[in-house]
Amino acid sequence: MSQTTSRITLKVEDPTSRDRQLERTCALLRKEATDCGILVTRIDHSTFEIALSPSVAFGFTHELDLL
Repeated sequence: MSQTTSRITLKVEDPTSRDRQLERTCALLRKEATDCGILVTRIDHSTFEIALSPSVAFGFTHELDLL
């Protein structure tokens, strides 16, 4: 598999709750992950894409910052 299977775009409006929102979103995707990990991509200061990704090993979360 070479494509991302599930993804959520998160728009964070409150920087103080950013980590909590990201953790909740990752927890939702962890329930779906069966053979891949999670890729968290920071698009800009308030937008993140959290996705299941076969390029990330199962059980791991990788962060990518596009800023």
